[in-house]
Amino acid sequence: MIGHMDTRQLQHFLALLEHRNFARAADAVHLSQPAFSRSIQQLEQQLGVSLFDRGRHGATATVYARAALPHVRALFAAREALLQEIQAVQGLETGALAIGTGPYPAIGLMDQVAARFVDRYPGIRLRLHTANWEDLRHDLLAHEIELFVADTRELSTDPALTITPLPQRAGGIFCRRDHPLTRQRELRWPALLSYPFALTRLPDAIEATLQQLSAAHGGLTRRIECDNVAMLVAMVAGSDAISMAPVSVIQTQLATGALVMLPVQDIEEIQTSYGLVQRRERQLSPAAAAFRDLLLQAADLTA
Repeated sequence: MIGHMDTRQLQHFLALLEHRNFARAADAVHLSQPAFSRSIQQLEQQLGVSLFDRGRHGATATVYARAALPHVRALFAAREALLQEIQAVQGLETGALAIGTGPYPAIGLMDQVAARFVDRYPGIRLRLHTANWEDLRHDLLAHEIELFVADTRELSTDPALTITPLPQRAGGIFCRRDHPLTRQRELRWPALLSYPFALTRLPDAIEATLQQLSAAHGGLTRRIECDNVAMLVAMVAGSDAISMAPVSVIQTQLATGALVMLPVQDIEEIQTSYGLVQRRERQLSPAAAAFRDLLLQAADLTA
């Protein structure tokens, strides 16, 4: 029976405790006295006890009413705290947000957006998870993150996802500035196979292209796989390994001369296929929606 209780009856209970008179309490909550009396009676029936003794001098709280009072007050305090918390989350004053990013968009895009977000909404606890597109899809559908940015070539036909394409970025193959390959005037793909490739896990389409280019020359056998792009870049800067990435990811190292792009003659320009991915027909939280807006703005500005 208690499960059918509503907060209006509890408000009427508190009003009668305060005014100790049915007429005055009914007037305080803007009800007629008969309607107010019925509400109190219904509450007593639901609890199975008498909350007030009725007499010529008004309503007197019983031992049951006095026992119930701290719990009713706690209920209304919790309700008020809940409303305040909801308003704070809606106003982006507090809360938490978990998002994901592929290794390459983590640098030069998502890092910048995250910095703007925490500057604008310092009360939101932001968690960034970096992984390949397959792991990010799993985390998204498991409700561990709300959205992510990654290469979407392998995700474009997934009915569970909504993908917003982002401006694409040119990339290429790079190495350290004094690498032996930089001394060659004409550089073709077979020459690269003499050196280790340091790569993240690649989308199937790019992987197939590299394997096709390499097949006639013994295959792409010298390979290091690492989804931490900062480590990958450091590895290339300190060894004979070569790698591939969007130019925006290594623009600082290119500007200082620590790394250089290799002008390989017989491959097409490498392009990203970034997209913003979220669950289909699933409303974003206010924090995720704000992050999404900042991301779309930044993607246009940095394209």
